[in-house]
Amino acid sequence: MQGLISVFNENQLFFSTLISFLVTILSFKLLVPLFVLLRFLDQPTDRSNHSTPIALGGGVVVIPIIILIPFLIGYHWSFIHILTLLTLFLVSLADDLKNVRALIRLIMHFLCITIYVHFYLINQLGDYYDINKSYLIVLIYMISIVGISWFINAFNFMDGIDGITSVKVIYLTSSLIFLNYFLDFNNSILHYSILGVTFGFLFFNWSPASIFLGDSGSIPLGFLMTHLLLDLALKGYWVAALILPIYYVLDTSITLIIRAWKRENFWQAHSQHFYQKFVRSGKTHKQACFNIIILSLGLFLFALLSVVLKNNF
Repeated sequence: MQGLISVFNENQLFFSTLISFLVTILSFKLLVPLFVLLRFLDQPTDRSNHSTPIALGGGVVVIPIIILIPFLIGYHWSFIHILTLLTLFLVSLADDLKNVRALIRLIMHFLCITIYVHFYLINQLGDYYDINKSYLIVLIYMISIVGISWFINAFNFMDGIDGITSVKVIYLTSSLIFLNYFLDFNNSILHYSILGVTFGFLFFNWSPASIFLGDSGSIPLGFLMTHLLLDLALKGYWVAALILPIYYVLDTSITLIIRAWKRENFWQAHSQHFYQKFVRSGKTHKQACFNIIILSLGLFLFALLSVVLKNNF
Protein backbone atom coordinates (compact mmCIF):
# COMPACT_ATOMS: atom_id res chain seq x y z
CA MET A 1 0.00 0.00 0.00
CA GLN A 2 2.84 2.36 0.88
CA GLY A 3 4.32 1.70 -2.55
CA LEU A 4 1.07 2.61 -4.31
CA ILE A 5 0.80 5.84 -2.31
CA SER A 6 4.37 6.67 -3.23
CA VAL A 7 3.69 6.08 -6.93
CA PHE A 8 0.57 8.26 -6.73
CA ASN A 9 2.41 11.09 -4.97
CA GLU A 10 5.25 10.99 -7.50
CA ASN A 11 2.82 11.11 -10.43
CA GLN A 12 0.07 13.38 -9.10
CA LEU A 13 -0.29 15.36 -12.32
CA PHE A 14 -0.76 12.22 -14.43
CA PHE A 15 -3.25 10.70 -12.00
CA SER A 16 -5.18 13.96 -11.68
CA THR A 17 -5.68 13.89 -15.45
CA LEU A 18 -6.61 10.20 -15.52
CA ILE A 19 -8.98 10.32 -12.55
CA SER A 20 -10.68 13.48 -13.85
CA PHE A 21 -11.10 11.86 -17.27
CA LEU A 22 -12.56 8.60 -15.92
CA VAL A 23 -14.89 10.28 -13.42
CA THR A 24 -16.17 12.58 -16.19
CA ILE A 25 -16.81 9.68 -18.58
CA LEU A 26 -18.64 7.68 -15.89
CA SER A 27 -20.67 10.69 -14.77
CA PHE A 28 -21.91 11.50 -18.26
CA LYS A 29 -22.69 7.86 -18.97
CA LEU A 30 -24.97 7.86 -15.94
CA LEU A 31 -26.39 11.39 -16.13
CA VAL A 32 -27.06 12.09 -19.82
CA PRO A 33 -30.12 9.75 -19.82
CA LEU A 34 -31.27 11.39 -16.57
CA PHE A 35 -31.05 14.89 -18.07
CA VAL A 36 -33.12 13.69 -21.03
CA LEU A 37 -35.66 12.08 -18.69
CA LEU A 38 -35.93 15.31 -16.67
CA ARG A 39 -36.36 17.30 -19.90
CA PHE A 40 -33.27 19.38 -19.12
CA LEU A 41 -32.82 20.03 -22.82
CA ASP A 42 -31.71 22.71 -25.23
CA GLN A 43 -34.62 23.15 -27.61
CA PRO A 44 -33.63 24.10 -31.20
CA THR A 45 -34.62 27.51 -32.53
CA ASP A 46 -34.23 29.19 -35.90
CA ARG A 47 -30.73 30.37 -34.87
CA SER A 48 -29.62 26.96 -33.53
CA ASN A 49 -27.05 24.80 -35.24
CA HIS A 50 -28.86 21.61 -34.22
CA SER A 51 -32.30 20.35 -35.20
CA THR A 52 -33.24 18.08 -32.27
CA PRO A 53 -33.40 18.69 -28.48
CA ILE A 54 -30.05 18.00 -26.78
CA ALA A 55 -29.32 17.48 -23.07
CA LEU A 56 -28.09 20.68 -21.42
CA GLY A 57 -26.39 19.50 -18.23
CA GLY A 58 -22.72 19.52 -19.23
CA GLY A 59 -21.77 22.28 -16.83
CA VAL A 60 -23.57 20.53 -13.97
CA VAL A 61 -21.05 17.70 -14.33
CA VAL A 62 -17.91 19.45 -15.56
CA ILE A 63 -17.61 22.28 -13.03
CA PRO A 64 -18.16 20.23 -9.82
CA ILE A 65 -15.59 17.66 -11.01
CA ILE A 66 -13.06 20.42 -11.79
CA ILE A 67 -13.57 21.74 -8.27
CA LEU A 68 -13.64 18.44 -6.38
CA ILE A 69 -10.95 16.26 -8.00
CA PRO A 70 -8.08 18.78 -7.64
CA PHE A 71 -9.18 19.50 -4.05
CA LEU A 72 -9.20 15.79 -3.16
CA ILE A 73 -5.77 15.29 -4.73
CA GLY A 74 -4.26 18.23 -2.87
CA TYR A 75 -4.90 21.44 -4.82
CA HIS A 76 -5.55 24.44 -2.59
CA TRP A 77 -8.52 26.48 -3.77
CA SER A 78 -8.53 29.99 -2.37
CA PHE A 79 -11.81 31.25 -0.94
CA ILE A 80 -11.99 34.01 -3.58
CA HIS A 81 -11.55 31.58 -6.47
CA ILE A 82 -14.23 29.22 -5.15
CA LEU A 83 -16.62 32.08 -4.38
CA THR A 84 -16.21 33.56 -7.86
CA LEU A 85 -16.40 30.23 -9.65
CA LEU A 86 -19.43 28.92 -7.74
CA THR A 87 -21.36 32.19 -8.02
CA LEU A 88 -20.79 32.30 -11.79
CA PHE A 89 -21.82 28.64 -11.97
CA LEU A 90 -25.04 29.11 -9.98
CA VAL A 91 -26.12 32.26 -11.85
CA SER A 92 -25.46 30.51 -15.16
CA LEU A 93 -27.26 27.36 -14.04
CA ALA A 94 -30.29 29.48 -13.15
CA ASP A 95 -30.15 30.88 -16.68
CA ASP A 96 -30.01 27.36 -18.14
CA LEU A 97 -33.03 26.28 -16.09
CA LYS A 98 -35.07 29.44 -16.49
CA ASN A 99 -33.86 32.33 -18.61
CA VAL A 100 -32.43 35.12 -16.47
CA ARG A 101 -32.56 38.64 -17.89
CA ALA A 102 -29.32 39.62 -19.63
CA LEU A 103 -28.90 42.74 -17.47
CA ILE A 104 -29.14 40.73 -14.24
CA ARG A 105 -26.62 38.18 -15.53
CA LEU A 106 -24.23 40.95 -16.55
CA ILE A 107 -24.52 42.69 -13.17
CA MET A 108 -23.72 39.41 -11.41
CA HIS A 109 -20.76 38.83 -13.71
CA PHE A 110 -19.40 42.30 -12.96
CA LEU A 111 -19.91 41.74 -9.23
CA CYS A 112 -18.08 38.40 -9.28
CA ILE A 113 -15.18 39.74 -11.30
CA THR A 114 -14.93 42.85 -9.11
CA ILE A 115 -14.50 40.59 -6.07
CA TYR A 116 -11.89 38.52 -7.94
CA VAL A 117 -9.96 41.62 -9.07
CA HIS A 118 -10.09 43.36 -5.69
CA PHE A 119 -9.21 40.44 -3.44
CA TYR A 120 -6.88 38.50 -5.75
CA LEU A 121 -5.67 40.14 -8.95
CA ILE A 122 -4.65 43.52 -7.50
CA ASN A 123 -2.62 41.76 -4.80
CA GLN A 124 -0.92 39.59 -7.41
CA LEU A 125 -0.11 42.62 -9.55
CA GLY A 126 1.38 44.34 -6.49
CA ASP A 127 3.77 41.42 -6.04
CA TYR A 128 5.15 41.85 -9.57
CA TYR A 129 4.77 45.55 -10.38
CA ASP A 130 4.83 48.95 -8.70
CA ILE A 131 1.24 50.20 -8.83
CA ASN A 132 1.21 52.67 -5.96
CA LYS A 133 -0.22 55.57 -7.97
CA SER A 134 -3.96 55.95 -7.44
CA TYR A 135 -4.85 56.73 -11.06
CA LEU A 136 -3.01 53.59 -12.17
CA ILE A 137 -4.90 51.45 -9.67
CA VAL A 138 -8.25 52.85 -10.83
CA LEU A 139 -7.29 52.21 -14.46
CA ILE A 140 -6.28 48.63 -13.67
CA TYR A 141 -9.57 48.04 -11.86
CA MET A 142 -11.60 49.34 -14.80
CA ILE A 143 -9.67 47.46 -17.51
CA SER A 144 -9.55 44.22 -15.51
CA ILE A 145 -13.23 44.13 -14.53
CA VAL A 146 -14.52 45.07 -17.97
CA GLY A 147 -11.95 42.93 -19.81
CA ILE A 148 -12.48 39.76 -17.77
CA SER A 149 -16.27 40.14 -17.82
CA TRP A 150 -16.08 40.60 -21.58
CA PHE A 151 -13.90 37.51 -22.04
CA ILE A 152 -16.07 35.13 -20.02
CA ASN A 153 -19.10 36.26 -22.01
CA ALA A 154 -17.17 35.92 -25.28
CA PHE A 155 -16.33 32.38 -24.20
CA ASN A 156 -20.03 31.74 -23.75
CA PHE A 157 -20.98 33.37 -27.07
CA MET A 158 -18.56 31.05 -28.88
CA ASP A 159 -20.11 27.88 -27.45
CA GLY A 160 -22.45 27.44 -30.42
CA ILE A 161 -21.49 24.23 -32.20
CA ASP A 162 -20.56 20.70 -31.19
CA GLY A 163 -17.09 20.37 -29.70
CA ILE A 164 -15.92 23.97 -30.09
CA THR A 165 -15.52 24.86 -26.41
CA SER A 166 -13.97 21.49 -25.57
CA VAL A 167 -11.44 21.97 -28.37
CA LYS A 168 -10.65 25.49 -27.19
CA VAL A 169 -10.23 24.55 -23.52
CA ILE A 170 -7.97 21.62 -24.43
CA TYR A 171 -5.91 23.92 -26.69
CA LEU A 172 -5.56 26.68 -24.09
CA THR A 173 -4.81 24.33 -21.19
CA SER A 174 -2.33 22.22 -23.19
CA SER A 175 -0.60 25.38 -24.45
CA LEU A 176 -0.27 26.74 -20.91
CA ILE A 177 1.05 23.41 -19.62
CA PHE A 178 3.68 23.34 -22.40
CA LEU A 179 4.71 26.98 -21.92
CA ASN A 180 4.96 26.57 -18.15
CA TYR A 181 7.11 23.46 -18.67
CA PHE A 182 9.23 25.29 -21.27
CA LEU A 183 9.75 28.19 -18.86
CA ASP A 184 10.43 25.88 -15.92
CA PHE A 185 7.31 27.06 -14.08
CA ASN A 186 5.25 24.63 -12.05
CA ASN A 187 2.01 23.32 -13.55
CA SER A 188 -0.73 22.84 -11.00
CA ILE A 189 -3.08 19.90 -10.50
CA LEU A 190 -5.82 22.25 -11.73
CA HIS A 191 -4.30 22.45 -15.24
CA TYR A 192 -4.27 18.68 -15.61
CA SER A 193 -7.68 18.12 -14.06
CA ILE A 194 -9.24 20.62 -16.47
CA LEU A 195 -7.52 18.76 -19.32
CA GLY A 196 -8.83 15.36 -18.15
CA VAL A 197 -12.37 16.61 -17.57
CA THR A 198 -12.53 18.36 -20.95
CA PHE A 199 -11.28 15.32 -22.85
CA GLY A 200 -13.93 13.27 -21.07
CA PHE A 201 -16.63 15.77 -21.96
CA LEU A 202 -15.46 15.89 -25.58
CA PHE A 203 -16.47 12.23 -25.98
CA PHE A 204 -20.08 13.31 -25.49
CA ASN A 205 -19.88 16.78 -27.02
CA TRP A 206 -18.13 15.92 -30.30
CA SER A 207 -20.43 16.02 -33.31
CA PRO A 208 -23.09 14.69 -33.18
CA ALA A 209 -23.24 15.86 -29.56
CA SER A 210 -25.37 14.08 -26.97
CA ILE A 211 -24.97 16.91 -24.43
CA PHE A 212 -24.15 20.62 -24.36
CA LEU A 213 -22.23 22.58 -21.73
CA GLY A 214 -24.86 25.25 -21.24
CA ASP A 215 -24.04 28.59 -19.63
CA SER A 216 -23.32 26.75 -16.37
CA GLY A 217 -20.29 25.22 -18.10
CA SER A 218 -19.09 27.84 -20.57
CA ILE A 219 -19.15 30.87 -18.22
CA PRO A 220 -17.17 29.22 -15.36
CA LEU A 221 -14.76 27.64 -17.87
CA GLY A 222 -14.23 31.08 -19.39
CA PHE A 223 -13.33 32.35 -15.94
CA LEU A 224 -10.93 29.45 -15.31
CA MET A 225 -9.21 30.03 -18.64
CA THR A 226 -8.90 33.73 -17.80
CA HIS A 227 -7.38 32.91 -14.43
CA LEU A 228 -4.79 30.55 -15.93
CA LEU A 229 -3.93 33.00 -18.72
CA LEU A 230 -3.51 35.80 -16.18
CA ASP A 231 -1.16 33.56 -14.21
CA LEU A 232 1.11 33.39 -17.27
CA ALA A 233 0.75 37.13 -17.93
CA LEU A 234 1.66 38.02 -14.34
CA LYS A 235 4.90 36.07 -14.74
CA GLY A 236 5.84 38.51 -17.49
CA TYR A 237 4.66 36.65 -20.59
CA TRP A 238 1.64 38.83 -21.30
CA VAL A 239 2.05 38.71 -25.09
CA ALA A 240 1.64 34.92 -25.13
CA ALA A 241 -1.35 35.23 -22.79
CA LEU A 242 -2.96 37.63 -25.26
CA ILE A 243 -2.14 35.61 -28.38
CA LEU A 244 -3.47 32.23 -27.21
CA PRO A 245 -7.19 33.19 -26.94
CA ILE A 246 -7.18 35.86 -29.67
CA TYR A 247 -9.47 33.94 -32.07
CA TYR A 248 -12.32 33.92 -29.53
CA VAL A 249 -11.77 37.60 -28.75
CA LEU A 250 -11.66 38.68 -32.41
CA ASP A 251 -14.60 36.55 -33.59
CA THR A 252 -16.82 37.89 -30.81
CA SER A 253 -15.61 41.49 -30.99
CA ILE A 254 -15.83 41.85 -34.77
CA THR A 255 -19.24 40.17 -34.86
CA LEU A 256 -20.70 42.49 -32.23
CA ILE A 257 -19.16 45.58 -33.83
CA ILE A 258 -20.78 44.62 -37.15
CA ARG A 259 -24.13 44.06 -35.43
CA ALA A 260 -23.88 47.41 -33.64
CA TRP A 261 -22.96 49.12 -36.93
CA LYS A 262 -26.08 47.65 -38.50
CA ARG A 263 -28.09 48.93 -35.50
CA GLU A 264 -29.10 45.43 -34.50
CA ASN A 265 -29.76 44.43 -30.90
CA PHE A 266 -26.22 43.14 -30.47
CA TRP A 267 -26.84 41.95 -26.88
CA GLN A 268 -29.47 39.45 -28.02
CA ALA A 269 -28.70 35.86 -29.02
CA HIS A 270 -27.82 35.44 -32.69
CA SER A 271 -26.03 33.16 -35.15
CA GLN A 272 -23.70 35.58 -36.91
CA HIS A 273 -20.33 34.52 -35.54
CA PHE A 274 -17.83 33.50 -38.22
CA TYR A 275 -17.81 29.85 -37.10
CA GLN A 276 -21.63 29.81 -37.25
CA LYS A 277 -21.62 31.27 -40.75
CA PHE A 278 -19.07 28.60 -41.71
CA VAL A 279 -21.46 25.84 -40.54
CA ARG A 280 -24.50 27.46 -42.12
CA SER A 281 -22.64 27.63 -45.43
CA GLY A 282 -22.87 23.84 -45.56
CA LYS A 283 -19.79 22.77 -43.62
CA THR A 284 -20.06 20.33 -40.71
CA HIS A 285 -19.40 20.99 -37.04
CA LYS A 286 -16.37 18.72 -37.28
CA GLN A 287 -14.93 20.71 -40.19
CA ALA A 288 -15.38 23.94 -38.24
CA CYS A 289 -13.61 22.44 -35.20
CA PHE A 290 -10.74 21.08 -37.30
CA ASN A 291 -10.25 24.51 -38.86
CA ILE A 292 -10.19 26.07 -35.39
CA ILE A 293 -7.64 23.45 -34.27
CA ILE A 294 -5.37 24.35 -37.20
CA LEU A 295 -5.75 28.07 -36.47
CA SER A 296 -5.07 27.43 -32.78
CA LEU A 297 -1.85 25.57 -33.57
CA GLY A 298 -0.69 28.60 -35.52
CA LEU A 299 -1.55 30.89 -32.61
CA PHE A 300 0.34 28.58 -30.26
CA LEU A 301 3.47 28.88 -32.41
CA PHE A 302 3.21 32.68 -32.30
CA ALA A 303 2.74 32.52 -28.52
CA LEU A 304 5.79 30.26 -28.20
CA LEU A 305 7.79 32.67 -30.35
CA SER A 306 6.80 35.55 -28.07
CA VAL A 307 8.02 33.54 -25.08
CA VAL A 308 11.33 32.71 -26.78
CA LEU A 309 11.79 36.40 -27.66
CA LYS A 310 10.55 37.47 -24.22
CA ASN A 311 7.82 39.74 -25.63
CA ASN A 312 10.30 41.58 -27.88
CA PHE A 313 9.28 41.57 -31.54
